[in-house]
Amino acid sequence: MSDNKMKNIYTGLWTAIAAIYGIWMSVFMSWDKYPYIIPTDADMKLPAEEFVAKFDGMLHEPLYSSPVVFWLWVICSTAILLGYGLFTRKILWAEKLSKGTTIFCMANLIAGFAFITWYGFLSFPSQFGNILTDVTASMLGLRYPWYFRIWGVLASLSIFTNTLYMYRKNNYKGKAGVIVTSLGCAAIYVTVNVPSAGLDLVMTARCLSHWATALIFAFLGAAGVIIFLLHKFRQKDKKYMIATIVFCAVLILMLILLVTVGKSAFIENLPMWVAYALLFIINFTSFFDKKETSAKVEEKKKEKVH
Repeated sequence: MSDNKMKNIYTGLWTAIAAIYGIWMSVFMSWDKYPYIIPTDADMKLPAEEFVAKFDGMLHEPLYSSPVVFWLWVICSTAILLGYGLFTRKILWAEKLSKGTTIFCMANLIAGFAFITWYGFLSFPSQFGNILTDVTASMLGLRYPWYFRIWGVLASLSIFTNTLYMYRKNNYKGKAGVIVTSLGCAAIYVTVNVPSAGLDLVMTARCLSHWATALIFAFLGAAGVIIFLLHKFRQKDKKYMIATIVFCAVLILMLILLVTVGKSAFIENLPMWVAYALLFIINFTSFFDKKETSAKVEEKKKEKVH
């Protein structure tokens, strides 16, 4: 398939995603009124069991302070999603990765890493348990809804652009990787707009959509990186083979911790931290770059002379 056709397919995919998201927000979320309860000082003194029983899934700040704020968010977030199609064209099909593109990708990678780390350690009522083992990113979103949205946008944007940057830097044109990364990074926009509903409301469209899109982001976002690593693994590149094993081991470790310890923002962040570190090393250092042989260097010098 020609590059021009693939450009149009990817742009069309993101245009469709942005349109569906905009319609969903305008039609469904514009009338959806999620009930919220903010605990009083007296509530904060309740025993842990009573507190959790009363507020599980309901410890909630108002989603929007006014209709104007809601519609501004709809317009801005839809525009950001449309921008992903432009990022695809600018990164994957650039004749050469420009300094501006490099700075942009590096900046949002660092910003994403810094923000999700800071967000994961925000304060939360101690009645819900230990911040390292009991409080999830979604639970934090109930208390800090706008920080949760920023968390989603930065996590999505940084993983998406830097996965594409990694592909372009290594001249890898895996269509499956681009598509799964696109779908995964789009899914988180649903997650951050639909608050966690709590265990009492598990079998509802709200909670299922929140959990399902969070899992889609986690697995498809990781899949885009793994597809590239496996490509390099098959080429018997030792450094990439080690990186593949380490990254997959971290994902397995996260699953084990989720089963044995329970879900928490700290555990959820483990694969994100490793992914950020790996993308930074691949994209912005020469650690994984193959060193050219002296024969190739001489050949390039001769080409420049002629």
